[in-house]
Amino acid sequence: MAYTKEFLTDLYKNLLYTRLSEEKLVAIYKEGRVPGHIHSGVGQEATHVGSLFTRKDGDYFKLAHRVVSISHVLGVPFNNIYAEILGRQDGNSRGGGGVNHIADFSKGVLGMSGTLGCDMAFAVGAAYKLKMEGKDNIVYCYYGDGTSNRGPVHEAMNWAAAWKLPVLFVLDNNQWAISTCIYESTAVENPGADRASAYGIPAKVVDGSDVLAVYEAAKELSEYVRAGNGPALLEAKNYRWRGHFEGDQCKYRDPAITEKWQKKRNCVKKMENYMMENNVLTEAEIKTMYSDIDTELDAAVHFAEASPKATAEDLFKNILA
Repeated sequence: MAYTKEFLTDLYKNLLYTRLSEEKLVAIYKEGRVPGHIHSGVGQEATHVGSLFTRKDGDYFKLAHRVVSISHVLGVPFNNIYAEILGRQDGNSRGGGGVNHIADFSKGVLGMSGTLGCDMAFAVGAAYKLKMEGKDNIVYCYYGDGTSNRGPVHEAMNWAAAWKLPVLFVLDNNQWAISTCIYESTAVENPGADRASAYGIPAKVVDGSDVLAVYEAAKELSEYVRAGNGPALLEAKNYRWRGHFEGDQCKYRDPAITEKWQKKRNCVKKMENYMMENNVLTEAEIKTMYSDIDTELDAAVHFAEASPKATAEDLFKNILA
């Protein structure tokens, strides 16, 4: 597939934004600046960035609890993202939602449930709305390999397939459900793609560390969905670099395998090599991007920490009875 320099630069910059933001979250968590917890998505950015580069205005997005920084690609400012994560009033939910609940309806970001899988139905419900309106918009619905074993996931997929609703399911298969390896919990090799066939849903399996491969597969599937054919599924093979949560010592897995993925399947480094080999960006230009983004992220953290803390009274705001 032929790409313009502008497209490749934009894709890479958003990939780098997401990686550096995920690393920044880990850093400030270690410093004790984050109340609660975070689930780091370092290493899994390409699955989300690549697929979301097929989006258009009017689409909806049901994101996942990992790679929380991806909401910035959809237009949510880092100031608001970090304020929410730090429990501040300038956050998307006035600090009441935290890291797992970054939502912004004005950007189509629907939010998510604290119980994984239970939010799949409202993604499909949003798709039903789009079908009723007769638009060619779609819903991007992200979930993980562990979540794929839950009942609500299959209820949602069956509904989407039976009613031919415009949903692109994206399974970010990082091979770990908390501390359980996928090979110990799932009977099929591809928990998304292999099961999709039971619902008559077309699917593709792709290398989740290759952002261009993800984009190309997502482009084909998203066009299929937009044409009114019903849902499709993209399964991206990844590996969870860090623990289920920060502080998880990962005693249940072989660190040599993790190290191999970090060295051989680094989606950011892979894209950087592509950019330099194809004369899209120079090493100096890439270093400048690193510096500029790091400065921007530091400013966002500073903004968040200067924002007023959420109060007990905030619990009673934005409640609908």
